[in-house]
Amino acid sequence: MASTFGTLNTAYSGLAAARAAIDVTGQNIANVNTEGYTRQRVSQVSVPGTQTPALFSKGVLIGAGVAVTGIARLNDTVIDNRVRTTASTSGYWDTASAAVSSVEGALNEPGPSGLSSTLNDFWAQWQNMGNSAGSSTAAGQASVLIGQGQLLASRIAAGYTAVQNAWSGQRASTADAVTTINSTAQHVADLNKAILQTTTAGGNANELMDQRDAALTSLAQMTGATTRQNADGTIDVYLGGSTLVSENTARSVALAGSTVLGGAGADPVHLQWTDSGSPATIDGGSVAARLATLAGPSGGTGGVYAETAEVYNALATSLATTVNAALAQGTTSAGVSGGAAPFFSLGSGPAATALSVVPTSLSGIAMNSSAGSDGAVADAVSQLGAATGSPDSAWAAFVSNIGVQSQNASAQAGIADSAASSAVSAQTSQSGVDLDEETTNLVTYQHAYQAAARVITTIDSMLDTLINHTGLTA
Repeated sequence: MASTFGTLNTAYSGLAAARAAIDVTGQNIANVNTEGYTRQRVSQVSVPGTQTPALFSKGVLIGAGVAVTGIARLNDTVIDNRVRTTASTSGYWDTASAAVSSVEGALNEPGPSGLSSTLNDFWAQWQNMGNSAGSSTAAGQASVLIGQGQLLASRIAAGYTAVQNAWSGQRASTADAVTTINSTAQHVADLNKAILQTTTAGGNANELMDQRDAALTSLAQMTGATTRQNADGTIDVYLGGSTLVSENTARSVALAGSTVLGGAGADPVHLQWTDSGSPATIDGGSVAARLATLAGPSGGTGGVYAETAEVYNALATSLATTVNAALAQGTTSAGVSGGAAPFFSLGSGPAATALSVVPTSLSGIAMNSSAGSDGAVADAVSQLGAATGSPDSAWAAFVSNIGVQSQNASAQAGIADSAASSAVSAQTSQSGVDLDEETTNLVTYQHAYQAAARVITTIDSMLDTLINHTGLTA
């Protein structure tokens, strides 16, 4: 009779296993729309039987049913690492592309509000100034020219200020991102601790692991962080080879360096470890792109904001130098040498914001040659925009270069985003919940549960017959 009770236990184990599988399937179905959820399956093994003397056994060894050994997450670590790697690249190029595109858009080129158009109008007014020399319209034309010069100076200053503000905004955003890095790293450390405690106690930490994977992907997207799986189920996180998270302990980083655009060259904006003050290196991600855009000028290869600011300064300096040098050969209507009557002045501070127009009327413009009111020097100034190495050509080269940079960054961002989307699709295919599959599993487990219950019912009926109708005892 002992074998009969053994069969009852075997059936009960099947009943319990089927119930556990149904519960897990229900969890999967409930989280079909939960972002970052990894589908789960019950892990089970057959229980071998033991040879126990029993009535009617005849020496046949039968298994003792099934045992649930755990609940597995159906993820793929290779795919998960690919998701984090592509997220890092995508984060970098999306941020870099956005920065260059914002600078390109602020140039307003081509268009009536762009500096190219303003420069053309400025030179055209010098031509009109030369044509009106000695006439009754000269005074009025001088006012138009002065106004055009002031407009040019104000647009150069506005362009520089816009870049300066964009740099400051980027630095503030980077500081916010650093705060997010630190809080996310601490979250990973806390999850490591919770996962270790749960698994040590024999519990199921799958949902905690899902949260940790989402946090790790976020860190990778921001910093290019890499990971290492430990034997106890915790994960260590590294930035540029240095430890950010070690089991349940997290380090933090801080943003250091200049707080103004003008100081970015001498005191570059960078990350440093809070505990040691040493530089913290990151290998990719959106924060790496932010730091690259915040870099100081470096002969055309520095940060996009600083390089643009340098171009505005160079344009203002070139305008003042070129125009004043040409006017030095002329005289005003009052006979004052152009050397003593410059058109542009450069005050203190950045040249782009220090550029101003000196004359206030016709009498202050050295537009004539020594021969009299001929407007010859004004005519010469009007040709400066078309000369080799003119401010116009330098500006046009910069606009073209920014356009190329923007196009390249946008193309790289598109490629990176496509790779990231492909990785996420592969991850979803591997670990995402498929309702059709879960429905099929639910039916399978339901039948298994019903069959195990039927076995128990059959054994119960057999025992009833044996005990109540034959007088046997168990």
